[in-house]
Formats: sequence, structure tokens, C-alpha cells
Amino acid sequence: MYNINDYMTPEEAAHRWRIPPETVKNKTKPSTANQEEIEQMIKNGLIKYFQKPGGKRKEWIISTAAMEFWFLKKDVE
Repeated sequence: MYNINDYMTPEEAAHRWRIPPETVKNKTKPSTANQEEIEQMIKNGLIKYFQKPGGKRKEWIISTAAMEFWFLKKDVE
């Protein structure tokens, strides 16, 4: 069964891990993150995004598993 608290916005993830929001957001930017890693994490259901048709901005949802993979520590809150 899924736990809704295992999925969060980048802002919530930053708050829960006590790191700057930009640190989390940078993990989802192809210019600063590994594009293959992002694609694999999407494929594995660890992260996802929504982008309105014709829109430029992606809205991300991040799992606790993705945060643990990126930052090597567990949720602190």
C-alpha cells in the first residue's frame, strides 16, 4: 500500500531534509543533474513531473526514496 507522505513537492522535501530548496530543485534540472539518472528515476517511479501542454514550467513530485538516493539520509521529520 502507498503512503501519501512518501511523496512531496520539492519545497516540502527541502523542509523535511533541512536543506535549501534550490538544492532539491537542482536535482531535477537537466542542466545540473544527470539526464540519464532523471529518466531512470522517472521510469522507476521515484520522481515525476507535470507540465501543462504548451507550458514551460515542470511541477515535480519527489519520493522519499529519491531523497534518500540523492542525499543519503532518511527523512528527518
